[in-house]
Amino acid sequence: MIRRLTSLCLGLLLLVPSAFAVPQASVDLVIENVTVIDGTGAAPRGPLDVLVADGKIVALEDTGTGETLASARRVDGTGRFLIPGLIDMHAHVSLGPVRMEMNDGVPAMRLEPEPAVPVTSFDLLLEHGVTTIRDPGGATEQVVALRDAQRRGDLQAPDMYVAGNVIDRTAFEGLTETFADETELRGIIRAQAAAGVDFVKLYVTLTPDLMAAAVDEAHRAGVKTVAHTLMTSWTDAAELGLDAIVHILPGSPELLPEAQRPAYMQYMVGGTQFMFTWFEYVDLDGPEITQMVEALVANDVTADPTLVMWETMVRGDDPEVVESPWLSRVPSSMLENWQTTFNMNPGWSAADFERGRAALPVALELAKRLHEAGVVLTAGTDANNPWVVPGASLHRELELLVEAGIPELEVLRIATHNGAQVLGELDQFGTVEPGKRADLVLLEADPSADIRATRRIAQVYQAGKPISR
Repeated sequence: MIRRLTSLCLGLLLLVPSAFAVPQASVDLVIENVTVIDGTGAAPRGPLDVLVADGKIVALEDTGTGETLASARRVDGTGRFLIPGLIDMHAHVSLGPVRMEMNDGVPAMRLEPEPAVPVTSFDLLLEHGVTTIRDPGGATEQVVALRDAQRRGDLQAPDMYVAGNVIDRTAFEGLTETFADETELRGIIRAQAAAGVDFVKLYVTLTPDLMAAAVDEAHRAGVKTVAHTLMTSWTDAAELGLDAIVHILPGSPELLPEAQRPAYMQYMVGGTQFMFTWFEYVDLDGPEITQMVEALVANDVTADPTLVMWETMVRGDDPEVVESPWLSRVPSSMLENWQTTFNMNPGWSAADFERGRAALPVALELAKRLHEAGVVLTAGTDANNPWVVPGASLHRELELLVEAGIPELEVLRIATHNGAQVLGELDQFGTVEPGKRADLVLLEADPSADIRATRRIAQVYQAGKPISR
């Protein structure tokens, strides 16, 4: 009997460890009578009282079972739903207008810094419940400085994990850092690691030999790698040790049926139409894609589909996209740039847009298959690229993942738990559990029944502090 009682007590302690470790008097926030969707994929639970002290969740208690905490700020969660803070794993916060120039007859792109972009981006992200971001590419010194300012408490912004300048062989002034050979490539990676980046972003022109060198050097320097690949296939990149893939567009001819490759490669020398053409030629049941998915799973490569970026590209002629009310919050210089100069579909005809929209379901199906095969997906947007408004776009990304056929609870896990897992911070945030940072979003409706409820935000908390909305 004593042994059974001892086991029972130990079990109860494991259920609510922080309730015993933290004095009740230190609790400064209680969200009462709320239904909790904890981000693990588990079904909603409640009603519960969620207790927060010093920026961390200390207990989840059945409503009415704990003592009244007169000193704590009390929030009525009746009829409401609590989820972890959302994580956008592809948010560029330091972009500006893109200018196209001709240098000796060769087109060149230049990024103009826009000081208003980070400020506006941070406000929009937090307002939409995004409490953490991965920024996969910006001016190295700037993004590291922004991250450090946020962590010191000097800047109200989502918690940031950053890459520096995108590493590529194509010059894009203000965005990419180019190299002539492998020696220079390795030197760039060492310099970015020394500057304090959390990971390096590798880009489309890296061939397999250069991808291998980049991954090797990054791992030697203690930083992870994320890549938008093209000249290296997803299969090869996975086998070379790449940590994370971004964008749902594999793009490589090697992943198409061999008979389709010559026709597809004719599109690669033209405009951006090749992006949807790849989906017209791909065989998702073919050996190329089967091998690719197996390689991603076997090598623990994560994927960030950014479906919303793809959708805005193929619907770039749709008023619902290019006249969205959220565009009123975008800095005027950026909006003017998207309307007149910089977009992802230059020169597209009406037929091109129609073909692009017809290819979108194939992209959604690929995302679903990756998820079902065991590839760890995250939720990202490519924010601050044309028509992709920070914050608002992440909610559309979640809707597209549901449209792809992934259940709502799994999509919520992708947007919270999985992001923290990929960042290596799951012990710190990403779920609603005792001991985790109190990054929380209080919703007016149930997102496990309808993912669109993530837009119905009553309050956002970052480390237990309410964010003004």
